[in-house]
Amino acid sequence: MSVFSVDLLCRDITRDKALRKRFQENPEAALSQYPHPLSAQEHTALLSGDVGTLYRMGVNAFLMGNLARHQIFGLDASSYGERMRAVDD
Repeated sequence: MSVFSVDLLCRDITRDKALRKRFQENPEAALSQYPHPLSAQEHTALLSGDVGTLYRMGVNAFLMGNLARHQIFGLDASSYGERMRAVDD
């Protein structure tokens, strides 16, 4: 599992405007070119905006908030909040 790579991606999207733009325009292509390895499950969860699954896998919720903040993977503040509240611990 490469949870750390997902954390890096969430951080990099905030720090790198060009990377953020690539993810906003074509998330699938940008994800396939991202240099840090991701598992198939992480890849699928990211593309579908399934932050609940990613959280249960151990991805940092604060960092994932950057995806919603920048409207990546179909997320926004409302959908991010709904999906995180649906997580059963």
